[in-house]
Amino acid sequence: MKVNKEVIERYHRGECSPEEQRIVEQWLDSEEVEMSFPENTDLKVIGDRGWRKISGRYHISPKPEVVASLKLDNYRMIWQFAACLMLVIGAAFFYYSNTDSKNEIQNQIQAYKEVKTAKGEKLMVTLPDGTVVWLNAESVLRFPENFKNDLRELEFSGEAYFNIAKDASKPFIVHTKKTKVQVLGTKFNLRALTTETTTSVVVEEGKVKFSGDSDKQQVILTANKRGVFDLSAGAPFLKTEEVYAVKYIAWKNNELLLDNLTIGEAAQILERWYNVKIKINRKGLHLERYTGNFNNPSLKEVLESMAFAMKFRYQQDGQTFVFY
Repeated sequence: MKVNKEVIERYHRGECSPEEQRIVEQWLDSEEVEMSFPENTDLKVIGDRGWRKISGRYHISPKPEVVASLKLDNYRMIWQFAACLMLVIGAAFFYYSNTDSKNEIQNQIQAYKEVKTAKGEKLMVTLPDGTVVWLNAESVLRFPENFKNDLRELEFSGEAYFNIAKDASKPFIVHTKKTKVQVLGTKFNLRALTTETTTSVVVEEGKVKFSGDSDKQQVILTANKRGVFDLSAGAPFLKTEEVYAVKYIAWKNNELLLDNLTIGEAAQILERWYNVKIKINRKGLHLERYTGNFNNPSLKEVLESMAFAMKFRYQQDGQTFVFY
């Protein structure tokens, strides 16, 4: 049967036989009818537009609402299927994109631990990679709970001795306020006290790269080499020298080594070691130099030795000691 104007009109009025209705609906579904389904278009408008194409071709002008009922069921099924498909795709995209975002955020948000020592306190800390750090008094060590990336990075201030676990694939970097120390596996002492204008590194074993935080000045330090980053003159200055490394790490074994220090410098060390306050009331005494070596000493033992050698007296008032 050929679809013509009369058949279309009867189909529109609901007067077609089941066979005729099937033929007309097949024709409506074919490319010949030239219908389209643009996105975000109301179903009723689609029906109206489709009917206008048909009625325009055959010069039929009934109400468009009627034709909507002809094909709307078919269109609705198509659009419902498409909507369901888009919903599934959208849900999958949302899930995986959010999963990726969450994973990325979780990778970026790293949990950190912070260990502090007070005056008169020393502490040994083992890091997640097996690195062992001995913290001297008044030190702060901040490190991630796990080293997840290609670098093992941490932040530090104070004085500490590092025994770095070797891992060539993950360089170990210590950041201080003004400097950076980078190693693969080594043992070194780092002194970066907030009360001092210098930061120093002494290497006992292995090799480190020591630099200012801008990397403009850097040196390679090996065993028994000391690097000093000095800010006392205003402009940063990085220098190196040959030293006896054991002297700089004696504190780790509770050896108090005062090597040709002024009484003022020695007093600062004693304040940190014993959590006390020292005042020097005798003119010129703070510039006089003292050398002494003690193994796990008491404060009284140290003060009596210094007072005898330097010919001064001291008195105690609570946690404060006055040299005069």
